[in-house]
Amino acid sequence: MLRLTVPAMLSSLALSTVLLGGCPSPSEPFPTDYETRWREARTPCVLSHDHELRYVRVFADDAAFLPYTTGTGTFTPGATLLKAEYDDPACTELLSYVLMVKLEPGTTPPEEHDWTWQRFDPDRTEIHDPRFIPQTCLDCHDYHCAAPPYGHDYTCTPGAPEPMPRP
Repeated sequence: MLRLTVPAMLSSLALSTVLLGGCPSPSEPFPTDYETRWREARTPCVLSHDHELRYVRVFADDAAFLPYTTGTGTFTPGATLLKAEYDDPACTELLSYVLMVKLEPGTTPPEEHDWTWQRFDPDRTEIHDPRFIPQTCLDCHDYHCAAPPYGHDYTCTPGAPEPMPRP
């Protein structure tokens, strides 16, 4: 039987926290300090042609930052993008968040491309609306962001040209 002393348990807990990088728990879908822990991944506060024509700020965790900002490389499972959506051009009136997380290969049906989307209100309470999430996300990301030059792995990468409107 393995017995750990209190100092050994505290050391193990501290090491676990460092190794996990303070990852959000299932009850915390994204960190409350995302603005300092993650990096802003595109021009701050831009009008999004999608997302109900809201102003947005996009944040990426370490696993998502380079594939998203360069449009190259692989999004590893767990790579996370967070789009904070605002009602004003100064991005001071927060309306909601949209979270996009890369999953293990084969986790979702093929048409979902191993991504999952969730929407949250400003208090970080999930908004469940099956009319929009994930279908609206899938429709748009599949059409607008599937591959270069418009996007990368179904993410709408910064600096990509706008695709032609649907016929």
